[in-house]
Amino acid sequence: MNPEELFEKLISNKISRVEFETLLEGLDDEEISARYEVFLQEQFENEIEAHFEKKESVPPVPDLKISKTFKTSKKSSSGSSFIKKNQYPIAAILVVFIGLLVSALFIISQVDSNNSNSEIAEKIARQSELISKTTPKGRKFRMKLSDGSFVHLNSVSQITYPDSFKKNERNVEVMGEVYFEVERDENRPFNIKVKDYSIEVLGTSFNVQAYEGEEDFSVTVKSGAVKINLDRLGNNTITLSKDQKLLYNPYTNVTEVVDVKSDEDLSWREGMLKFESTPMAKVEKMLERWYGIDLVVNNSDLYKKTITGVHQNESIKSVIEALTFATGSKYTVKGNSIIIK
Repeated sequence: MNPEELFEKLISNKISRVEFETLLEGLDDEEISARYEVFLQEQFENEIEAHFEKKESVPPVPDLKISKTFKTSKKSSSGSSFIKKNQYPIAAILVVFIGLLVSALFIISQVDSNNSNSEIAEKIARQSELISKTTPKGRKFRMKLSDGSFVHLNSVSQITYPDSFKKNERNVEVMGEVYFEVERDENRPFNIKVKDYSIEVLGTSFNVQAYEGEEDFSVTVKSGAVKINLDRLGNNTITLSKDQKLLYNPYTNVTEVVDVKSDEDLSWREGMLKFESTPMAKVEKMLERWYGIDLVVNNSDLYKKTITGVHQNESIKSVIEALTFATGSKYTVKGNSIIIK
């Protein structure tokens, strides 16, 4: 289903949960977001034309440009703004469309209670079932859980959670890299299962990294405190507080707790890709996830190198050029693959 059809369903209150989540994911895509903006522009202008067709005298309509900030339209020659002059009908239109965008951005886990379609009825009947969200390569996803906790998934990550938490507990399971801002509830601890580990919190913000197929496991705390169980029996427990990071390798059984600047350590959420003496093998996986490409390293000597650098919202071309310059290598592009040799 194309983006315009999704917005039409949202406006008519006929959108399903799956379609609603598809619409939300599109807001993070620049191309699809631009189509949403064009659609809203057309809808807005159609409403204006319909309004003035009912008038005996139709005043000229100024050139309206709706941006993501919904700027006020140009003023008329009399000095009063167009919106002010026809305040009620057009202001109402703006309220409707702004409300739709706000709802799409912030009410991720909710569906309008007045929607009586069969999918909503099915959802109510199956509240105890689990829901999974997975991000592909090159994509990130933000959402809120039913308790108000905020979740931000990095690329190639997954969260599994109940549609509605139980009265005495809040349990989720994650894989990959996920940032949490947990709503405090002393009567319901928030428990996260990740690989063979578990994390327990009451109300805090922190980051978990545990990609499938990779040895390293890390937790970085931005605020509050977390308790981490590194074995299923709870015999190896570590408590972290603000600006502390746990690094654990289950194969070497090496555990390290270090002090960090959490804002810098979690800069991936702001579009910043950071390497700090990062082994080439890990750089390879990070770039594949970040940009959704396949990276092929044909020179095994490169795996002996470590990489240091910071890239803020840069294109894959810029990053690869910096990488090959630093390592004295060259690259070629073949389809969706980048070959370093």
